[in-house]
Amino acid sequence: MGCSLKIAPGPSGSKILGNLREFRRDVLRLLLDSARAFGDVVRFRLGSEIVHLVNQPDHIEHVLQKNQRNYDKRTRSTAKMRAICGESLLTSNGDVWRRQRRLIQPAFHHQHIANFAATMVETTAVMLERWEKFARRAETFDVASEMSRLTYTIVGRTLFGADVSADADEVERALGVVLEHTYHRLEKLLDMPLNFPSPANRRFQHALGAIDRVVYRIIVERRRARSAQEDLLSMLLAARDEETGQGMSDEQLRNETITLILAGHETTANALSWTFYLLSQFPEVEERWRAEVRSVLEGRAPAWEDLPQLKYTTMVINESLRLYPPIWIYERHAVGDDVIDGYHIPAGSTVVISPFVLHRHPAFWERPETFDPTRFADETTVNRSRPAYLPFGAGPHLCIGNNFAMMEARIILAMVAQCYRLRLRPGHPVEPKPGITLRPRHGLLMTAQKIND
Repeated sequence: MGCSLKIAPGPSGSKILGNLREFRRDVLRLLLDSARAFGDVVRFRLGSEIVHLVNQPDHIEHVLQKNQRNYDKRTRSTAKMRAICGESLLTSNGDVWRRQRRLIQPAFHHQHIANFAATMVETTAVMLERWEKFARRAETFDVASEMSRLTYTIVGRTLFGADVSADADEVERALGVVLEHTYHRLEKLLDMPLNFPSPANRRFQHALGAIDRVVYRIIVERRRARSAQEDLLSMLLAARDEETGQGMSDEQLRNETITLILAGHETTANALSWTFYLLSQFPEVEERWRAEVRSVLEGRAPAWEDLPQLKYTTMVINESLRLYPPIWIYERHAVGDDVIDGYHIPAGSTVVISPFVLHRHPAFWERPETFDPTRFADETTVNRSRPAYLPFGAGPHLCIGNNFAMMEARIILAMVAQCYRLRLRPGHPVEPKPGITLRPRHGLLMTAQKIND
């Protein structure tokens, strides 16, 4: 590298730990404050690991698209996630990733996912019926937990052709354990291998075993079924390797199934939870959203054909994803030396992109901390640099299920708007908890008021 290359600025840290202590204490605050203080390329040190935050659309495009071959997913976070979902679309690189992407992509074509709308409506209606007792008793309930149960059930029915509602509570608890354990491992410079019999590792293995039992049961049931079904698992079961003609093993099916449960359940549940929280805090936005739903649907259940007319509802979701992106950070491994904005990015180091921080960049977002869905009106978004908004990633690794998630979110929001007003319990603390995804730290305790109009 040329001698004119500079080392990017960043916060000072301890000689041994670097910025690890601040990372553990409040990583969102560390990233936000550092971006404001040092600019769009910030250097951190986590122990011996060099990490650069990249927070400018051109630089992000360089990492995720133009020079993406130099930035792969051989990162600490991917290694830890591999303990949950093995070698899968989420954790693989190169030819393995491309093969899996080609295999799974057809299931998420918009014509295919349109067939799932009716199932989403039916499943959401069951949840809303259950909410009647909460409304009748003015009882507080956890909307974050409700969204988790709902999206898990929808994933089971639409993607895997199975009714998994009976397992929803167990899987929700198990997912919470495995994701929290995985994130805690990321916070440590050194951690015990998973086969070491510590209490935390035993809890992790027990929780992962519970998820595996559900997943393998679905796989076995579908292998035994004689009738073909139009869902993702059917496609994976029927898929054959172009060179060998072999199908996927149960382990490969298990890895992709768990990946899609995580991607299609955990992230969407968090996005909906944050959206209901924001709507409860901004009455004018809430009333405009309800008015649109009344006007478009006129009291009937939403259908696929209605979704393009729910424009303000879509804007509400987009703005919620801006403020509270469920995937709040992306991590890439620099294969070789590189230069970003004149700063040296050494081979073997890590580059991170944080939608949570980028979506608050004052150069690209006016009043960035304000919840304002109108910023996503067509006339205001035409000229916005696309990499300034990354709720689903960008480049070749753009989230495969983004259209599925947006359809699901619009249907659920519209149906809730028709039935209930959700209000946060007075005094209930709400703050983001960064982990593998961005959850409400204390859940989302709310009450439901029945709408009679």
